[in-house]
Amino acid sequence: MHGCAGQGMRRRAGISLIEIAVVVAIIGLLTAVAAPNITEWSRHQRLRSAARDVSDVLLLARSDAIRTGRRQIVFFGRPGATDPGGTPIQNNGAWVPVLRTDDGVATTSNCKIESGEGREVVPALDGISWGVSLATGRVPTDGGYGLWNPSGWDGGTFGSAVGVTVHWVMFGPDGVPVTFNGGGGVCGVVGGLGSGGGGFYLTDGERDYAVVISPIGAVRVHRWNPDAAAWSS
Repeated sequence: MHGCAGQGMRRRAGISLIEIAVVVAIIGLLTAVAAPNITEWSRHQRLRSAARDVSDVLLLARSDAIRTGRRQIVFFGRPGATDPGGTPIQNNGAWVPVLRTDDGVATTSNCKIESGEGREVVPALDGISWGVSLATGRVPTDGGYGLWNPSGWDGGTFGSAVGVTVHWVMFGPDGVPVTFNGGGGVCGVVGGLGSGGGGFYLTDGERDYAVVISPIGAVRVHRWNPDAAAWSS
C-alpha cells in the first residue's frame, strides 16, 4: 500500500514533455515580443548618453579654459571633417564626432589639432548620427549663426565671424564661446562676445536630442517632443 502510494506521488510530482514544451513556447513568445522593445530602449539610451557626453565635453572645455587661461577648441563633424589646417578630426587615427583640444595661450594657439595637446573625445556610437529625424526647427534658444539643416549637415548650427557655417567653437580664457573663420590654417578672424552660441543635433532615427550652448557658455540638453511638436525647455 505504501509503495503504491509513493509511486502515485512521484507520478503527480513529475513534469511531462508537453508541459516543458508549453513553457519553452511561452518563453520564446515573450522573448520575441520583448526583444524589439529592448533593442529600441537600448538605442534610445545610447542617444541620450551621447547628448550628455557632448554636453560634458563642452562644459569641460569651458571650465578648463577658465582654470588654465588657455584656449580650448571643440571640433565636430562627419567623417572627413577637418580642422582649419586640414587635419581630420580623429583620435589615434580613428574618426570621432567630437574632439576637444587644448590649443594653448592666445599668442601661440593656431586652432589646429596637434599631437601633444590635451584632448577629450566623444566616440562614435552605432545607430546614432548627427542631424534630426522628426524635429522641424532648431531649439528656440539656439542662437547659432550657421544654417539649420544645410546640405551635408554636420549636426551643428555654428557660424564663423564672417558668416560661414563652421564645425568648431572656441572657449577663451574668460570661458566665453566664440567662433572664428579659420583662414590660412590658423584662427583667422575671431568673433567677439555672442558669436559662439549654437547647437548640436543628434538622432537615432526615432528620437532627436539637441545640445545648445548659449552665447555666454551655458549648456543645456533638449529633447524633441513629437506630440507637442516642440523641443523640451
